Amino acid sequence: MFIKEELEKFQKDRPKSKELWQKALEVLPGGISHNIRTFGLHLIGGFPVFIKSSKGAQLKDVDDNEYIDCWNGHFAMILGHNPPEVQKVIKEYLVEGWHFGTNTEYQVKLASTIVKDNLGIEKIRFCVSGTEATMYASRLARAFTKRRLIAKAKLGWHGANDTLSYDIGSIVSGEASPGLLKAEQAGVLTFQINDESTFDLIKENSENLAAIILEPVLGGGGGFPVKIEFLKRLKEDAERYGILLIFDEIITGYRFTDSLFQNKVGVIPDLTTMGKIIGGGMPIGAVGGRKDIIDQSSPGVANQVLIGGGTFSGYPLSMIAGLKTLEILKNSHQDYNRINQEGDSLLNNLNRFFKEIKSQLIAIGYKSMVMIHALSKWIEQPSMRDISLFKDRKREALLQLALFNRNISGLHGLGSISMAHTHENILRIQEVVEEIAQPVSQSKIG
Repeated sequence: MFIKEELEKFQKDRPKSKELWQKALEVLPGGISHNIRTFGLHLIGGFPVFIKSSKGAQLKDVDDNEYIDCWNGHFAMILGHNPPEVQKVIKEYLVEGWHFGTNTEYQVKLASTIVKDNLGIEKIRFCVSGTEATMYASRLARAFTKRRLIAKAKLGWHGANDTLSYDIGSIVSGEASPGLLKAEQAGVLTFQINDESTFDLIKENSENLAAIILEPVLGGGGGFPVKIEFLKRLKEDAERYGILLIFDEIITGYRFTDSLFQNKVGVIPDLTTMGKIIGGGMPIGAVGGRKDIIDQSSPGVANQVLIGGGTFSGYPLSMIAGLKTLEILKNSHQDYNRINQEGDSLLNNLNRFFKEIKSQLIAIGYKSMVMIHALSKWIEQPSMRDISLFKDRKREALLQLALFNRNISGLHGLGSISMAHTHENILRIQEVVEEIAQPVSQSKIG
């Protein structure tokens, strides 16, 4: 039986990870400090691996198993792990100290670089995480428009703040997480991307809508790209009704080109949230956009909009690592083209193969972002709604387990391609996925 054999191999090859997992369960709720870092393996009797080192496209766990990594630190490591140029500047700065709780010149330099790179960013405010950035963007929008409602995309993940953690698990509206207000109490409306009914929702609530927020490509929501025409219509309606348009570019920013994705599609929002790549793998979040909106957070204005920033806002090592990363990306056009083409090819090749064997797997993504969904049944051409409704989390966990057993690390099926990945790495990833697709699809999972 495939699942039994895979579990036995997984456990046999990872005794130290298993021991650490047992200890983690004693002191951490569920054994983790981030929900998705179980990789779903607990659902089928497994446990997550514990990583001790990384380099380039590779991870090494505490049992010395090595993996081609597609997760790339939650999409943050576009240069690959531990890039020597970034490591060098961090080491050089460490002798000066690593946390002051004051302003540094590197904060000004990173802000200036991002403003220069992006037409839609006139000013920027740094914080520590994407969760904070989207919360602050919503707050700024409500203060600026003096309206209450925020419309967000279903499946859109904007961090774990109380403001936007609604309809993140399914396309079908569900109950809010315990501890949160109901969506209507919290002033949140949800819509489906690429769906005409969205524009009726906007029109009906136009007098009370402060902002519309969405990711141009859904990250945690499964890799679904938003159609450019849909983004353009959102922009038109937002302008028509005096609503602010917010792009969450925490994943897409600097992912496909050496600037924000909005420049590539030619749709410039009023506010943008950023993170991940702009911090070079260090903790970071940011909200930027129109000067008249961002300036509401200035201590020098009356009725300042409170953006706390946090103890580690403008963290020196994040500013330095981010600045060096963006400098490298400015000279990486060939690498961008290469990984985008590799992603397109991998996506198309996998879906062609899945269709041929009538697999219950489907690949979704955009260029260097490639994710694999496992369904509870085969559907010839599943829609976004089908993928959400028939998502099989245990089967997806089996996929992750089988990938680990073949020395590939990923999440959401795979994840993304970094500039450290070689063509041979991509061929190996495709070979492995094709090898396990049928047994993963056909396994009976209790």
